[in-house]
Amino acid sequence: MITKETIKHLAVLSRLEFTEKQLDNFSHDLENIFNYAQMLNEVDTTGIIPSSHAMPLQNVFKEDRVIPYHNIEKIMANAPLEESHAFRVPKILAD
Repeated sequence: MITKETIKHLAVLSRLEFTEKQLDNFSHDLENIFNYAQMLNEVDTTGIIPSSHAMPLQNVFKEDRVIPYHNIEKIMANAPLEESHAFRVPKILAD
């Protein structure tokens, strides 16, 4: 069962705010979604080849290449904060 406490915890992690009515609705809606997913788990898939896509996929990305660049100061001029020739960004996750 999905409790309001679980929804509140997920909301904090997602940085979302909900009213009490929304929490009640989400709890009910998520319970229905999980029950439906459980029904799908009960479908007999014997002989069905597992797949994630109907069509085969290919990587369309280029190969990564290291290209030497010697003007670090020019890059770091755009950094609001810099540490050891790297951009320093604000922490977004708690310890």
